Amino acid sequence: MEQKIIEAAKATFLKKGFKDTNMSDIAAEVGLTRPAMHYYFRTKERLFQAVFGDILMSFLPKVSDTITSDLPLEEKIGAIADAYLAILKENPQLPMFLMKEAMRDLDGFVQMALGINISQAGNNVFNAIESEIASGKIRNVPVIEIFYTFYGLIAMPFLTMPIASHIFGQAQIDELLNERWRTHVVRHMMFLLKP
Repeated sequence: MEQKIIEAAKATFLKKGFKDTNMSDIAAEVGLTRPAMHYYFRTKERLFQAVFGDILMSFLPKVSDTITSDLPLEEKIGAIADAYLAILKENPQLPMFLMKEAMRDLDGFVQMALGINISQAGNNVFNAIESEIASGKIRNVPVIEIFYTFYGLIAMPFLTMPIASHIFGQAQIDELLNERWRTHVVRHMMFLLKP
């Protein structure tokens, strides 16, 4: 039941955001009364943290394991792009949701992320990048530039999807994201990082 609640809450939080989501709607979605819902999650904040953790932990360990692996650079980038694109195709509103929630309450958002214990995965990624730079396997590019380039390439199609689908049509966007976008991301990241 707990996982069923998290899945229903995820759909509601992604659609409405934290502020406009209420526990009664989620309880009704899974067939519980509000008091029964509180047995599983006492507060909306705890449920939100569980949903956020569920989303992040669905791909962060893969990213951390991939970046610290012995795979060649191009394969690492491709595997990391695959992990992100898979979660974003399943939840296309996720990048906008994360931006809105970070802007709504940045301190709370950061504290929640730390409470989920994603800092270890993040530290693994940063340490691996710095190690790759030190060993000469990748160019000496500031981590912030790597971050912005990768996440810009990954998130922008999903952030602009409502506008782009109006201009180009959803079929063209789906074709791009399913057939060519991963290659585009890998090519740009290789251009940035390859010594």
